[in-house]
Amino acid sequence: MLSFWGTLLCFTLVLLPPTVANPDGDNRPRHSKQEIRRAITFYAKRYRLEPALLRAVIKAESDFRPEAVSRKGAVGLMQLMPETAAHLRVVDPYDPIQNIRGGSRQLRHLLVLYDGDVSMAVAAYNAGVHRVKGGHIPRIRETRLYVRKVLRYYRDFKIRERAEQRKQSKDRLGPRVRPQLTRPQPAA
Repeated sequence: MLSFWGTLLCFTLVLLPPTVANPDGDNRPRHSKQEIRRAITFYAKRYRLEPALLRAVIKAESDFRPEAVSRKGAVGLMQLMPETAAHLRVVDPYDPIQNIRGGSRQLRHLLVLYDGDVSMAVAAYNAGVHRVKGGHIPRIRETRLYVRKVLRYYRDFKIRERAEQRKQSKDRLGPRVRPQLTRPQPAA
């Protein structure tokens, strides 16, 4: 049986969201662009998302700035609100890897909730599930502009990914060798 202090500690741990680790930026985890790229690829695969969609949301939310903080208090690359971060078990939302993991998980949840409709899921990511109902994007100017922006980035990142894949497949095949056409020599 728990003592009074043990019970109080348990309730405190459950009810209070985790505090943000060092918001002034001193001992924040630093990750290279390559590590962030790998994390995007890893969590996209883990949560069955297209990397281009994940990149598009990050671009729209924070322009790939891990230290970004919105006026409403959303934090990090994927702009997680503190309550959402706590729900997704993101201990340090300023840590790009944890932030990508949490945002990816949230995006997957929204895609499942809206039967794979990317526009609706992205609208809910921005405005909240409580505002995105009835199969319609809410008449909130910010949300409508946000959805357009994410879809534009999504398209652009997909085009880039395809171009990179084509380049990589060409590189694997090596230089293209054209057969030399030789003309028959006239008999002498």
